[in-house]
Amino acid sequence: MAEYWAQLYPSTTMLAVMLLSTAVGATMRAFSGFGSGLLLAPVFNLYLSPADVVVVVVAINLLGTFQMLPAIWKEIDWSLVFRMVPPALVGVPLGWLLLNVLDPIVVRRLVCLVVILLALLLLSGWVYRGARGRVQDSVAGVSSGILTGVAGIGGPPFILYMLSAPNYTPSSFRTFFTVYFAFAQSFALTVLFLDGAMGLKQLAYVGTLFPVYVVATALGSYLFVRALKRRAHQIKRISLLLLLAIGIIVLFL
Repeated sequence: MAEYWAQLYPSTTMLAVMLLSTAVGATMRAFSGFGSGLLLAPVFNLYLSPADVVVVVVAINLLGTFQMLPAIWKEIDWSLVFRMVPPALVGVPLGWLLLNVLDPIVVRRLVCLVVILLALLLLSGWVYRGARGRVQDSVAGVSSGILTGVAGIGGPPFILYMLSAPNYTPSSFRTFFTVYFAFAQSFALTVLFLDGAMGLKQLAYVGTLFPVYVVATALGSYLFVRALKRRAHQIKRISLLLLLAIGIIVLFL
């Protein structure tokens, strides 16, 4: 057992960094509806193979999604979900196929660049002001699905597209992303399982990190509902600055 643990986590630094990033990412996601995968993927890419990163990040986030679903079930806009989610499911296997042909260093840099670009766009106040319709919905969905399959970070296209959607409150935004991740990540794990990417090693990482994710998700949900709802803008800015810093640091490591 000790030898197996040493293979999973060759250093205490690796274990500490992965546990801390899991706690911060889960808190961020529970509060805002997104951010966990964006924070975890760059950090985990420092220690794990790109394929393992996708499996671990998707599995942890999916389990966390199930933890959040009961609280938001009555608020779900199912018409929006059924319009936006199917295109994303098409993109997931395309992203996984792409991951299998890309160099791991390229994948790590791609993840960092996506995180940096998203953070900069949101910090600048940029919003999508173009047309909205089935074509645009599908483009956003397929793009999100591809990023889910290639890096475990399917949020950015939907984030940029949905933040400027009319009559969309922070609460409805958080609800949509929770449901979207439930569908996309369930499908992604199915694809990964059928392709043989899930094994005891990946499950061991999930088993190690998920208890921390559960506690941090509960904390983030409490903060959203009780303590910081009126400070959503400030918390969002801090979260984006954190993502920007992590993306830049990991990009140059």
